Amino acid sequence: MLIKRSFFFAAGLILLSSTALASGYFLPGRGVRAMSRGGAFVVGTNDSSALWYNPAQLAGQKGTRLHLDAAVIIPKMRFTRYPTEGVDEIYYPVENQASPLPGATAGISSDFDLDDFVFALGFYTPYGTWSDYPEDGAQRYSNIHSENLAYSLQVSAAWEPFDGFRLGAGLSFFTLKISDTHAVSSFPGLFGMPEDHDLDGMIQLIAEDAMIPNGVVGIWMHPGAWIPFLEGFELGLSFVPGVAINAGGSMHVRLPSHIYYDNVYLDPEEPPISVSLNLPWIVRGGIRYRYEDIFDVELNLVWEGWSCLDEIIIKTKLASYYREIPTIGDYLINTPILPRHYQDTFSVRFGGSSRPLDWLVLRAGFLWEAGAPPDEYFSVATPDSTKFGIAFGVGTVLWAFEIDFGYMHLFMNERDISNSVSLARQVNPNNPEGSTIVGGGKYSSGVDILGLSILIRVDEFWNSPGE
Repeated sequence: MLIKRSFFFAAGLILLSSTALASGYFLPGRGVRAMSRGGAFVVGTNDSSALWYNPAQLAGQKGTRLHLDAAVIIPKMRFTRYPTEGVDEIYYPVENQASPLPGATAGISSDFDLDDFVFALGFYTPYGTWSDYPEDGAQRYSNIHSENLAYSLQVSAAWEPFDGFRLGAGLSFFTLKISDTHAVSSFPGLFGMPEDHDLDGMIQLIAEDAMIPNGVVGIWMHPGAWIPFLEGFELGLSFVPGVAINAGGSMHVRLPSHIYYDNVYLDPEEPPISVSLNLPWIVRGGIRYRYEDIFDVELNLVWEGWSCLDEIIIKTKLASYYREIPTIGDYLINTPILPRHYQDTFSVRFGGSSRPLDWLVLRAGFLWEAGAPPDEYFSVATPDSTKFGIAFGVGTVLWAFEIDFGYMHLFMNERDISNSVSLARQVNPNNPEGSTIVGGGKYSSGVDILGLSILIRVDEFWNSPGE
C-alpha cells in the first residue's frame, strides 16, 4: 500500500508546487523609462507605460504616438542545500542556467484632434524570470525547468475635464501560460532510500488561461494649477483589481527508471488538468516635483495583495489512472490542495530625470521591495526575496523620435533557511515518514534588466524636421 501511495499520488501534487513562480514572482518595474527611474513612474508617466502604471497620464500625451519597448531580464540564482538526515548524498551547489526572458511593450495612442480625451491600445508583459537547473541536482524536487509567460492586451481612455486634473481607465485581457518541470519521489519505504535517483519520476505541467478580463483605473492631479505656491507638485494614484486564474492544460509524466515501473503506464497518456490560483490587487500612489523641463523627482509607494495566493488547486478533468502497477493493478490519480501562504508586499520607489540639453535626458532611481513567500515556504521554485534595486537610463530626442536605454540591477537578500524551519518537503505525501525537507539551505540571487525604447510622435514624423 505504501508503494501505491507514493509516486502515483504524488504525481498530481508536484504540479502544484511549480506554478507559484508563474503567479507569485513578478519583478518591480515595467518599461524602459520606468525601470531606469527605479519604477517611480505613477505620476510622471509620459509613454505607453501609462497603460499599466496610470492610464490618467495618457491625457497628457497629445497627438498620435507609437511606442515600442523591449527588455531582457537576466536572472541569477545559486542554491546550496543543507545535508538532510537519512539521505546519503552530497548536495552540490546549483545555479540557474536559464536563458534571458524577454519583456515587451507596444502601444499606440491618439487624441483624434479632441481637446480633452486620449485613447490608447497596447500590449505589454510583466517582468519575470525563467529557470533551468540540472535534472539530478539538489533542487530537483522544487524546480528543474520553468518557462512561464504572461502578457496583456489593453484598451484605455483618459480624460482631462479641467486643467490640473486627469482621469483614466483601461480594460485589459490577461493571458498566463505555464510550463514547469519537477522531479517527484516514489520512495515507498519498503525498499530504496528517500532520494534514490532511480525512484525519481519527472512531471511537466503545461497549462494556459487566455484573455482573462481585468482593468486599471487612475487619477492625476496638479495642485499648482489651482494653488500657485504648489506649482511643480503633482500627485498620482492607480488601482489594479486582482484576477482569478483557471488554467487548462495537460500533465506529462516520465516514470521512474526503477524496474518496478517497467510496465506501468498512464491512462490517458496526457491527462487534462486545471490549475486555479489568484493574482493580487495593486495600489500605487506617488508624489512628484517637476521644475519646468529641467528636472523632476518622484516618490512612489506600492502595495500588492499577494496574500490572496494562499493556496493553489489542481484537478484532473477526467478520471486518470496508472495502469498495471505490480501487485496493485490500477490506481486513480488524486490531486490535493497545496498551501502557499504568500504575504502582501510593499515597495518604495524613488527616481527622477534631468534634461541638461534639449536632446539629452538622464534618469536614475532606486527601489526597495519586500518578498512574498515566507521562509517556511521559500524554495528554488518561489525565489522572491526582499530586494533592493538601482537603475539608470539615458535618452535622446531626435526630431520625431525619442530613444531611451535603461538598466536596473536587483540585489536580492540572501536567505539562510534551516531544515528545522523549512516546510518545503520532497513530494511523497502518502509516505510522510520517508519524505525529506528540500527547502533548507542558502539562497543567493540577483537580476539584471536591460532595455531599449523607441517612441515616435507620428504627427511630427509626417512633417519635415524644419517645419
